[in-house]
Amino acid sequence: MAFPRTPPPKPEHRLNEQIRVKQVRLIDDHGVMIGVVPTDQARQLARERGYDLVEVSPDAVPPVCKLLDYGKFKYEQKRKSRKAKKKTHVQQLKEVRLRPLTEEHDFVTKVKHTREFLEHGDKVLVTVFFKGREQAHKEIGRALMERIKKALDDIGKVERDISMLGPRMQITLAPKPGVKPSPAKAEAPKSKTEDGAQILSDGAPETAPASAVPAAPANPPAAEASAGESKGETGAQAQDQ
Repeated sequence: MAFPRTPPPKPEHRLNEQIRVKQVRLIDDHGVMIGVVPTDQARQLARERGYDLVEVSPDAVPPVCKLLDYGKFKYEQKRKSRKAKKKTHVQQLKEVRLRPLTEEHDFVTKVKHTREFLEHGDKVLVTVFFKGREQAHKEIGRALMERIKKALDDIGKVERDISMLGPRMQITLAPKPGVKPSPAKAEAPKSKTEDGAQILSDGAPETAPASAVPAAPANPPAAEASAGESKGETGAQAQDQ
């Protein structure tokens, strides 16, 4: 059984001998519009100047062609495409979890993390999880949600309002229009004490390595001399005896 042949992929640009029309509108290598010229004349000019004749606008009548270094042209296009992809932020859905009896300083930390996610251009799913008898006091979780909405009103909008899903109370926040994603922050360097020791996360200074501890000073010359004199006196007394 014969399988149908897949047609070859259409080239992105036609160049040089692939251009079959009789006339083209030519732009030279400096970007100057030369005008409508025979295609053979355009190819000859491209060869003389060491460029390719590239069809940049095939739908025009006649097609627009330009004198280009096609290899360099393709490289520049790929470089610009990679650069544009790096600037593109893919939005993600982050989740921040709380409990109805979350302490105040933990609540402030959770709000701070939620703000950072919104500043980065991501959506945030805030969840309050109820356990056991806590489910009889859902008004506490609703009060937490209202506080979060008010604290983030300047940067976030409610995409999906407060709802219950089993033992979970949830709300979805999204960045407000016009909020530009902020670049990732670099990790802050460790702080140091006055003597240069780095402080660990628990606040205790790191122990200096053994090689950094100075050696104990040797006996001073005066002490060595007195030790020698005492040895000489002891020897003289032994001879007298």
